Amino acid sequence: MVQGNRGRMVGDVEITPLFDGPLTSGLDKIPDPAHRLEAQALIDKAGPDALTMNVYGYLLRIGDKFAMIDAGAGRLMYATLGKLHGSLAALGVAPGRIETIFITHLHRDHFGGLVDDDGKPAFPNAELVVHETEAKFWLDTELAAMPARAQKFRDAARNVLALYPGRIRRVTDKDEIFGLSPLLAPGHTPGHTCWLLRSGSQSLLAWGDLIHLAPLHLPAPHIAMEYDLDPAVALASRLRVLDWVAEAEIPVAGAHLSTPGIGMIVRRDGAYAYEPDRSL
Repeated sequence: MVQGNRGRMVGDVEITPLFDGPLTSGLDKIPDPAHRLEAQALIDKAGPDALTMNVYGYLLRIGDKFAMIDAGAGRLMYATLGKLHGSLAALGVAPGRIETIFITHLHRDHFGGLVDDDGKPAFPNAELVVHETEAKFWLDTELAAMPARAQKFRDAARNVLALYPGRIRRVTDKDEIFGLSPLLAPGHTPGHTCWLLRSGSQSLLAWGDLIHLAPLHLPAPHIAMEYDLDPAVALASRLRVLDWVAEAEIPVAGAHLSTPGIGMIVRRDGAYAYEPDRSL
């Protein structure tokens, strides 16, 4: 079943979740034994699905133009993923109509869908927008200067982005494109980027991988997983953004939130909780 086939209006912009598939995690991804015990207690309370992350990209309709936030995993990861193009087709939007793709960060489940099954650009007319800090880390850094975990994935990022020569736009915090502004939230990667969409008096934050497993990271944001290159910095970013969106009542779109991937973050029991948008 295709998920995320209805959109939410943010001012004049419609944002629609594009389901790419489920990605199963595990307690072995939590290095600290004490954190694993905390996580197990939360899983016992929430149920086994607490260890499954949805993977989402997002379609933006801006007037007569189409853009996206992230592109899913394509065929670069697991057989459970790679459904984003089917989700896009279900909306009647051909890949050639996508003009701009905003990248939250250069991990495979966010850029793998940029390449088709024949090894060609899946979005032949799209410009890729990447924060300059993220682009510099993955595209300009010598392999030996990267953490070991990042080294394993560097070539995949470079090879896929090389399919878009002359169409990679590096931006700074001061830039705005189609009402979207980049907000750095580093730690998961050095240039991990949240995209703030503003239209009229409304806004929405697409936060990428600010959190990984909502049933764990919203009640216990400090639980560190091996996915984050710098767990301490990732935690600081997580707390800062969670506090902001809860206080300001800004809806969020999360790459790994449960269905439908868009909702509100509220304060609950001294921490946070996710309230899905039931209209989608």
